[in-house]
Amino acid sequence: MFLPDRRRLAWAEYGDPFGYPVILCHGVPGSRRQVPPFDALTSERHARLIVPDRAGYGLSDGAPGWGLAQWRQDVGALVDHLKLGDFAVGGVSGGAPFACALVAEFGERVSRLVLVSGVAPGYGASADALKLHPFEAVMVRLAVRTPRLARLLIEPLAVVAALWPRTYLSAMCRLVGEADRAELARADIHDMFFDDLPSAARQGAAAIVRDLAIAASDWQLTLQDYPGTVEIVQGCDDAIVPADCASRLAFLFPQASVRLLAGEGHFFVFSRWSEILAALLARRWRHEQEVQMPLTRAPAPSSPR
Repeated sequence: MFLPDRRRLAWAEYGDPFGYPVILCHGVPGSRRQVPPFDALTSERHARLIVPDRAGYGLSDGAPGWGLAQWRQDVGALVDHLKLGDFAVGGVSGGAPFACALVAEFGERVSRLVLVSGVAPGYGASADALKLHPFEAVMVRLAVRTPRLARLLIEPLAVVAALWPRTYLSAMCRLVGEADRAELARADIHDMFFDDLPSAARQGAAAIVRDLAIAASDWQLTLQDYPGTVEIVQGCDDAIVPADCASRLAFLFPQASVRLLAGEGHFFVFSRWSEILAALLARRWRHEQEVQMPLTRAPAPSSPR
């Protein structure tokens, strides 16, 4: 679709086209293809999963000065185009600030918010910079202070992701722990990233640098009055997003529920998609609210997308 300023906004839909809407905010880098590859399960739960390309990723046009305010307007146009009423919102990793921005924009129309492995305001700054991989910490600081230099340094990585996703994933495996290497080794997850990475990086590094700078900012969102349910789920062994980001996210929402998962890294959203989907649909599926069950590692669904 074309937005009022004539930029193109792309999105993809998965699951049940008549199901309850869930808007999922992808990670960094990412695109509308960055989804748990279990479409049969998503359909079975009657979820309509809507994944927009943020500006500068995939097929969505970039724009100078684009940020959280423009994202709220972009998704507002998409929600009107799709004629959505209420919906749930999920944010994964670097998608967390964009998910929170939708809560600030739509308020009680957002039935649930679930943040998975999410960055927190000020990500990469001060204390938690020491917990990041040195390269990641440097890139975040450069994205804030000298974005042109950050883009120059990240551009070769974007080229590798777009043209040689296998090489990019191999490098990623060297940065993460055992749990994440097991996730990335799964054939269905591997294939999903092979589909996503060329789309995510096709326009280069500009959107990646911008999103790192947004994550490192204070976000400037008013969220304390949000009446819906908020779940924050974080792996204790995450080598990409420090585990204490979960508690910092919780400060944004007085009612937030935080789950810290021992032995889990950054990419558990895939093996735990059934449980995360249940959390996103809890208002829709009221029988799931009656029993509080702990998150446990689920076997891979038998029907990949």
